[in-house]
Amino acid sequence: MLATCQTLRAAALTIGLLLVLDNASLAEDWPAIIRQLERKTSSRQGKQQLAVAYNNYAMELANDGKFSEAESQLKKALSYDSKNEQLKGNLSAVFLNHAVDLLRDRRRSSRGSAIHAKSLAQQSARYDPQAAEPYVLIGDIEYAGQQLQRAKKAWEKAKRLNPSLPGLDDRMQKLHNEFAVEKQFDRVGGHHFDLRFQDQIDRSTAFDLRGALDQARGEVGRDFNYWPRRPIVVLIYSEEGFAKVRRGPDWATGLYDGKIRVPFPSNAAAQDAVKTTLYHEYTHAVIHDITHNKCPVWLNEGIAVYQEARTRQPNLAPLQAALRKDQLMPISSLDAAFKSRDANVAGLAYQQSYSMVAFLVEKYRFFRVRKLLEQIGNDKTLEQAIQDEFRINMSQLEVRWRRWLPGFVT
Repeated sequence: MLATCQTLRAAALTIGLLLVLDNASLAEDWPAIIRQLERKTSSRQGKQQLAVAYNNYAMELANDGKFSEAESQLKKALSYDSKNEQLKGNLSAVFLNHAVDLLRDRRRSSRGSAIHAKSLAQQSARYDPQAAEPYVLIGDIEYAGQQLQRAKKAWEKAKRLNPSLPGLDDRMQKLHNEFAVEKQFDRVGGHHFDLRFQDQIDRSTAFDLRGALDQARGEVGRDFNYWPRRPIVVLIYSEEGFAKVRRGPDWATGLYDGKIRVPFPSNAAAQDAVKTTLYHEYTHAVIHDITHNKCPVWLNEGIAVYQEARTRQPNLAPLQAALRKDQLMPISSLDAAFKSRDANVAGLAYQQSYSMVAFLVEKYRFFRVRKLLEQIGNDKTLEQAIQDEFRINMSQLEVRWRRWLPGFVT
């Protein structure tokens, strides 16, 4: 959801006028400097100096993440030097970075966070009308809320302002592909999920699927002790529609990319599996929030299969065969296996990952797995997090898992 905006463009200002201070030791005490300069605002030079001080104090506040205070200080600076374009650019950048900061931590974000962030991005654009980045972020917010027309309009504006902005073309192409399929979707709203579906799916089925999502939210949430505060967009496609928007191997039966996307099979016998897929993809949404999208693929998928097993136990025959033939993959190669176009390779990777998570849960309990994810979210590597949480290294984990596995698959 976050835009690939530039880093804070705001900077301290200097002018060709010497700031005359009563006490040189106050050189970086901007509130004290401001109090001194406020006594000398009768001249144009005094006003410019005060604007500089307000700006530099704002930069200090912004670098500490105190964006609201920084915005206030920059507005004061502009009240003394209203035509200073650098001041306007600095205020624009602070508004933009404030918006990005609001959206960065998905665990804190809510519907209100997105509304506030959009307002901040709009203010950023007002103070720097030639900046493309605010419109990228506005488009990202609209896209995340499934307002595709509004996202398109914002990104087109960004494209006109800066045609070479990195990542923008990919966003627009992805939206183009999805809009062709999703523009006629019907909707079943709710407090926790914004579920949209193609017209081949009847409303009663859509309500059943929303019920399955609410159930997943309750059961998965209790394991993780986490319930997203924002509504999650869920898109239910026909098989043909899903094939048009899917970015990944043909064997994928669902995905989470900030939205849950699931195909609804035309074969009635396969339709019950959709609820299982919803559990799986909802778990990815929770893991994304807890780890800030830093979870290794094998652990992410293993936990998702562990949660989907609440509704349907996986068939472990391929895992049994791999164990019997000594063809298990090392942990280090699992992430790559999930990218394979070979469904058998990917299927074994899912089952191995699931069994590893089952091993961790049995030996250490699920709350310790949750703490492992929280450590990853706090920028620890998987190796560091496993060592800190379980007091074993990756090699020891693999040895102990392999020793435990025969009892799990038989």
